[in-house]
Amino acid sequence: MDRLDTMRLFVRVVETGSFSKAANVEGVVQSTASKQIAALERRLGIQLLRRTSQGLSTTEEGQAYYESVVKLFADFDEAEAAVRQTV
Repeated sequence: MDRLDTMRLFVRVVETGSFSKAANVEGVVQSTASKQIAALERRLGIQLLRRTSQGLSTTEEGQAYYESVVKLFADFDEAEAAVRQTV
């Protein structure tokens, strides 16, 4: 799983509130989703998600990262749309 796939998976986890739901949407198993998010947190050196018996929530840093990643994907979509219009 590359960096962009992991970022997309993180967005899905935040949006669904569940590793298993996000994994299902992204076509991976739940354990892979959990391991990829843990690896992302290690790479960034911050905790993105709070895991409790009542579910998941973003940390303050996780919320900021989520918003940045969502904007990044929107910018990608916009760039692709702009290129398609010039062809």
